[in-house]
Amino acid sequence: MTISIPGAIADEIDGLIGELGYWPSRGAFVREACIEKIRLERNRLRDLREARERTGRLLQGVEPSAGS
Repeated sequence: MTISIPGAIADEIDGLIGELGYWPSRGAFVREACIEKIRLERNRLRDLREARERTGRLLQGVEPSAGS
C-alpha cells in the first residue's frame, strides 16, 4: 500500500534519519511511528473503556473492589 505524506514531514523524517542514523529508510521510520501510535491509541481506548466501566458500576451503586 502506498500512503502520501506532506513534503515538509518527509523532509523532517529525512533529517532525523540522517542525523540519528537509526532507521534505514523513510518506510522504516513511518512503520515504527505507526506502531507507536497504534499502541498509544489502543491504550487510550482501554483506559476509556475501564473508566466507563468504573463509572457505570458507581452509577449502579456497585462498590469497587479492593484492587480497583
